[in-house]
Amino acid sequence: MQRFFVESDAIQGGKVRFPESAARQMEKVLRLDLARDEVIVLDNSGKSYRVRLNGRQAGLLSGEILETKAPDPRLELRLELGFSLTKREKVEWILQKGTELGVSVFRPFVSERSLDRDLKLEHARQERWNAIIREAAEQSQRSRLPELCAPRNFRELLTAFPSESVRLFAWEGAAPELQMRPEWFRGAAAVGLLVGPEGGFSLEEAGLAKAAGFRLCSLGRRVLRMETACLTACALSAHYLETAR
Repeated sequence: MQRFFVESDAIQGGKVRFPESAARQMEKVLRLDLARDEVIVLDNSGKSYRVRLNGRQAGLLSGEILETKAPDPRLELRLELGFSLTKREKVEWILQKGTELGVSVFRPFVSERSLDRDLKLEHARQERWNAIIREAAEQSQRSRLPELCAPRNFRELLTAFPSESVRLFAWEGAAPELQMRPEWFRGAAAVGLLVGPEGGFSLEEAGLAKAAGFRLCSLGRRVLRMETACLTACALSAHYLETAR
C-alpha cells in the first residue's frame, strides 16, 4: 500500500483528512480509487494507520482508520549527518539517499572550502528539501521524518551533535588504517557524522573537530566525491549500528 505523511491534527475521531497535494497524487499519479482503496498514513509519531479512502466531502478527501500499529524501535536509528552546502542537485541527492539509509537528522554547514556559503535557507528551497525528504521517507517505509536543521558555520556545528553520540569526522587526511570499525559502534546510542565539501576539510578544521571530541576516520584508500562520501559513511554507520543491537 502507498504511504503518506500527514500533520497530526489531520487525524481525529478515527478519520483522516488528506491535504490536497496528497489527494492529487492519489488520483492523478497513482490512479487510486478515492472511494475504497486503502493506504498507510503516518503522523511522524512513529505510529502507522491503515486507512480506507472514503472519497471527497466538501472537496476534501477523507478516510477511515481501520488499524493502528505501534512504532517499531528497531527501524529507527539515531544517525545524524553533517554535510557541506554545495550545488543544488548534490544536496538533493544527499537528502534523498540519506533518508533512505536511515539518517535521522541532517545538519548542513558552511566550512572553509564550501561551494555554497549562504547560511540563509530561503522558503522555497526549504520547502523543496522537505518534500524530497518526505517522499524518500514514504518510499523507504520510514515511520518518522528526518529533521532538517538550519545551516550553520563549521565551528558552531561542532557543538550541535549530542555529546553522548559516537562522533566521526570523515577526512581524506586520516590514515587508511583508521577506516570505520564495527567495535566503534558497540553500545552506541547515536552516531554523528561530519563529511566535508568538494575540496575537503582543512588541517585546521580537522584539529578543531578532534579537539571537540570527534574521531578522525577514513572511508578507504580512494578519494570520494563529497556526495559519495556522505552516502558511504551513512551506509556503513547504519549497518554497524543495526548489527550492534
